[in-house]
Amino acid sequence: MTTREFLPTPPADTATDPIHSPADLQQRWRALMGGLGFGERLLRFVFVGPDRRMLKVLSDVPVPRTPDRALIGDLVSTLGELLAKTDDGTTVAFLLTRPGVGAITDVDRRWSSLLTKTAAELGVPIEPVCRANDEQLVLVEPT
Repeated sequence: MTTREFLPTPPADTATDPIHSPADLQQRWRALMGGLGFGERLLRFVFVGPDRRMLKVLSDVPVPRTPDRALIGDLVSTLGELLAKTDDGTTVAFLLTRPGVGAITDVDRRWSSLLTKTAAELGVPIEPVCRANDEQLVLVEPT
């Protein structure tokens, strides 16, 4: 059994409202993404400024089905270099998007774990990792 999101998508202009909790982060991603439904696997990311607002630049990287340690190492390292040039307190928020339906999978958790572990090892501050598929956008706790 799956659970579809029946809540309306927040207005796009709320995507840059302040983030004070993981629930706020989910709502900001929902506002930024609009309707759910994805044709490919992408790891999307934005910077969250010291004012706790998403910056208005969304980037993404195509990713394979299973976590790729080298890809994430390179990406997080590069993001760390960019963060070093920003204001203190800036973080990175990640959203894994993929086609399909259903609950959080083991692969989703492995992606979250790899991102969280790599960021910690490289000293890159990140927000909780989220995942969106064709029916819901959720936080994914690392294993």
